[in-house]
Amino acid sequence: MTIWIGLVVIAQLINAAIVLVDKYLLNADRGIGRPAIYAFYISMLSLVVLVMVPFGAVSWPSALVAWLSLATAVSYIFSIFFLYSALKVMDASDAAPVVGAVSAIATFILARVWMNQDLPQAFTLGFSLLVIGTFLISHFRFNTRSFALVFFSGVLFGLSAFLVKLIFLNASFADGFFWSRIANVAVAAFILILPGNWKLIKESFHGSSSGVKWLLVGNKTLSGIAFVLILFAISVGSVSIVNALSGLQFVFLLTFAYFCAGTFPLVFKGEIHPHKIHHKLYGIIFIIFGFVSLFLQ
Repeated sequence: MTIWIGLVVIAQLINAAIVLVDKYLLNADRGIGRPAIYAFYISMLSLVVLVMVPFGAVSWPSALVAWLSLATAVSYIFSIFFLYSALKVMDASDAAPVVGAVSAIATFILARVWMNQDLPQAFTLGFSLLVIGTFLISHFRFNTRSFALVFFSGVLFGLSAFLVKLIFLNASFADGFFWSRIANVAVAAFILILPGNWKLIKESFHGSSSGVKWLLVGNKTLSGIAFVLILFAISVGSVSIVNALSGLQFVFLLTFAYFCAGTFPLVFKGEIHPHKIHHKLYGIIFIIFGFVSLFLQ
């Protein structure tokens, strides 16, 4: 039990750093900073899973796994599009916690309906504390548009996590991982052929410095590592708890902001402010108690 929870903790530590680099790239006034283009590049990087083919690690998917993989890719790509659109106009510590909490609730509802045993009764308290704490991390500075962006991003993230769990219930981990990533590439290719998108992607590629391109590749390599850890945790554990543990990401995020705000003002601007730090501390306390309660069961 504790092994898959530990993997999620490591993944969320990595994800906290990834969110901050994402925010930097999206606000650095370069061609790659458009949310749709950024989502495209992230999806295309899933091509790296092709290295699994020569080793015979994957087999041809069933029709069910293929459709689930495609549905997962669509929900995931739209979720990151909405998230990055929100990060263009909001602080990461305001947008991402609400996305994480909404995602956890959406996953819980879906898993409750379709997989009644996903969340053991003993974990209900921990799950609730984690979700409440994640909500409290945000300062709720939304207008109608920004709230819609984070809400739909959270719902779609939750849906993609639930669909991934269904994939692993119907395929091996290697097959589920491979085909869900290849589906990302297929959906990204569809984005590419939409009118006008090829021109925007070409302009963004030539308009971005080599440093930004390498930063994107490095950041998404770390993202891939974190994602594999989370996928494995989902495959062997409770998808509801895995999603609820995303609250730990924001504890790490605020820790980074506290120590690094002076060094990287573009990234951390607005993350730490005296009048809202107590608000976030309450959230951190709930998350810590929720995390600890998982190990007391």
